[in-house]
Parts: sequence; structure tokens; C-alpha cells
Amino acid sequence: MLPKRAGGIPTFKSSRFDSEINIVSPDTQSIFPALLLAEQKDFVEKLKAFSAEVEAHGDDPNYLKTLGVTTPDPAVGKAAVLDTCDWQLSTCLRYSTPSRISEAVPYLERSIAYHTRNNPDKVDETPEMYLGVALHKLPGQEEAAISRFRRAYGAAPHIEMQHHTQLWSRACYSRLLRRLGRVEEAKAQEKAIRNWILGHPYAMPPSECRALILDPEHEGQDYILDHPQIQSFFQNTREVGPGMVMHIG
Repeated sequence: MLPKRAGGIPTFKSSRFDSEINIVSPDTQSIFPALLLAEQKDFVEKLKAFSAEVEAHGDDPNYLKTLGVTTPDPAVGKAAVLDTCDWQLSTCLRYSTPSRISEAVPYLERSIAYHTRNNPDKVDETPEMYLGVALHKLPGQEEAAISRFRRAYGAAPHIEMQHHTQLWSRACYSRLLRRLGRVEEAKAQEKAIRNWILGHPYAMPPSECRALILDPEHEGQDYILDHPQIQSFFQNTREVGPGMVMHIG
């Protein structure tokens, strides 16, 4: 059994920031990409160690209290903290450089199972999209990935909500479909992404679009950003500041 620490949620010190980072803080998603590559790896390992610690000691109400968790049923508190760790690990693996999303499968599966136990009639589309992306990276998991993508988009059929994750995951889905020879289905996803970009000219600069949609591991044509409509659109777009664009012509 892992030894108990002095208590409290661990923090992480980065050379990039003055204050220490709570390793389960929801703000980590915006901070994590700015960490040095070695720091990203260390952060993930520290988070894994904390998750293992909760797994080992989370049945103890006194231990949970050191984490700020008070509940009549320690099993409920333990499950909630583990879910927080699972989701934090999944997002950190997604935003690692390079992305390590394929390693997130067990954490996403456990997070989805936790949500399903607590909300059996509702699909939590965000982790489903993450899991679809993670699975599509693994040989032999293509159909499992498609099932997750369909489940996610059945619950959230429009890109309007959570458009960053929608664009990212639908681009991966379209490449998977093309890889499997399901070209017409892929075209539908590609068109939906292009229409969203063209319909939201000030939503994000081209550099952000490329970061979301392109996969460094993919070889060959990109049927989304290489499309003439998008090429013309980007040619008439100027990035004038972080997240700010200006259109000409």
C-alpha cells in the first residue's frame, strides 16, 4: 500500500509561473500547454501518483478530510476524487506536446462509467469525444472509436457547443472514416467543420484552427484546411493579436 502524505491536494511548481499549481485545478487546461516538456511529463506522473494514493487510501474518511472532502459515505467521496483525477489526466494527456491522448483510454473509460452511474439517462459528450479520439489512434479500435464518436454527436449534434473539442474530434473522426474507405461519411464531417469555420470568421485565428484540426501524425492531404474555400478564407485573414483576427478583401 502506498504511504500517506502529510495531506492535502498536491501542488506542482513550474519554472514558468510564480505560484504553485493545484494539480486538480480546472485552470490547469489553460496553463498546462505552457509548461516545459519535461514539466508536462512530471505533472502527469505526479497526478498519476496522487490518483494511486486516493485509490489506496480513499476509503478512510480522515484521509478524505485532508483533501477537503466530507461525505457520510467515503466510497462516494473517493469515487468523486478519482473522477476528478481521471478527467485531469485525460486533459493533460490531450494537451501534452506531443499529444498523448491515446494513453488516456483507461481514465476516460472510468470517467464515463462514473458519469453513467450518476446520470444513467444522459450522455456526457465531452469525454465521449475524447475517448473516440484516443481509440482512433489505437490499431484494431476503429469500430470502438466510431461508436464513441456517434454517441457523442448523437448527444451534441451541432458544433456550436464546445466548438474547440467538436472541431478537434470531428477532424479526427473524418480522417478515421477516410482511412476505412467511408469517404461519403468523412465528407459530411469535413463539410460540417468547414461550414463552421466559414460561418464564424472572428471565432479564432487560422493558427488556432490549424492546431485544432491538423494531426502531426497524419500523412497526406488534409481535406478540411486544404479545401479551396478555406484556403481563400485564410488568405484574406490577418492575425492581429492573441485570438484576434481581421479580414480583408
